[in-house]
Order: sequence, then C-alpha cells, then structure tokens
Amino acid sequence: MAYIGMREPIAAVISSRVDGSAVSYGTPFKIGPAVQANITFDIADNPDYGDDVIVDNDKGVNGYNITLETNDISAEARSKVLGWKPVMSTDTTPVVLRYEVVGGEVPEIGLAFIRVKMFQGVRKFETFFFHALQFSNTAENASTKQKQITWNHPQMNGTGIGVYNDDSGDVKYFDWMEFDEDDYDDAVAWIYARFGTTPPSSGTGT
Repeated sequence: MAYIGMREPIAAVISSRVDGSAVSYGTPFKIGPAVQANITFDIADNPDYGDDVIVDNDKGVNGYNITLETNDISAEARSKVLGWKPVMSTDTTPVVLRYEVVGGEVPEIGLAFIRVKMFQGVRKFETFFFHALQFSNTAENASTKQKQITWNHPQMNGTGIGVYNDDSGDVKYFDWMEFDEDDYDDAVAWIYARFGTTPPSSGTGT
C-alpha cells in the first residue's frame, strides 16, 4: 500500500458544542491547496502490575496534534481558523481590508481532508473528519529570490479536542471512511454531510 495524495482540506467554525448533542458548524470553506497533514496521537500507557506482571493496562487515545501544510492559506482561513481580525483601513485611499493578529481565544473548528491511497493497483479515497480542534500559525517566513526559487509552504499546528457528540458516553476525536476510486464525489459529499450541509457543486471529479 502507498499513500499517493491528499486533497480537500476543508474547515468550518464550530457554532455549538454541547455534551450529548451533535456538534454544529458554520459554512465550510477550503483552507488552501493541500500539501500534507501529519497527525500524532497522545496515547495513554499506564500499566498496573501485580505478581511482577502487568495485570491491567490503561491504553487509549487521549488526544492528538496535527500539522497541516498547504500551498497557501486563504484570507478566510486566516480569519476563521487562526482568529486574525479583519479591519478596514480608513487611513488609506481607497479603503482596504487588512488583518490584525490579536490576543484571545482561537476559534474551535472542524476539519476534514481526503487521503489518496493505492493498494494492489487499486486506488481508494480515505476521508478524515476531525470533530473539534484549535489551530495556531507557528511561523511566517520570507526570503529573497536567489538563483533558484525556494518553495515555502505555510503550516498550522492544531490540538484535537474530544467531543461527546451523542449519548453513548464515549469521547470522539475523528471519523474515518473509505471510498472506491469511482466514488470521489461521494467522499466529498460525506465530508460536507458531517458539517451538516452539501457540497457547493457536484461533479468534483478525480
């Protein structure tokens, strides 16, 4: 098996998160063209010993961190995902929109993307939907153009938040589903359904 691609990093701001109920989201939007996403899990590993052996062990997911790299971060994503504050500059002519990086809480969002994999010559699409997390912009880089262009991609680091989105009593972090090669549009529709809506257009293609 080989992972051969990543697509559709889509996010939406959480409008309501109440234990025992489904999470509600605002309008989904694309963060930017996908480059890569790296997810690391915080795993509990707390063995209980008796008679010099492990009798019981607490082992499960406590949370996760995700680093999302895109070719660009849209202005909408900078505002809605990172909490940058849009401000109209009245000291310029014409008046323009600028953004201020301010202190305070970063918005909670839902995030989804599609991973493309190949196994025994068959391509499939894996969908990931993260119920709740908070992102931060770790760095902004700039450099002069030299003999060769150095391609730089922005990255965001996110911390996963567990949700109790039903009456099961289980804490949930993300959903995963697999789609066949001919069902790419269904994979996109599945993501938007998690956000409580439908894709902005059909016929996305592969």
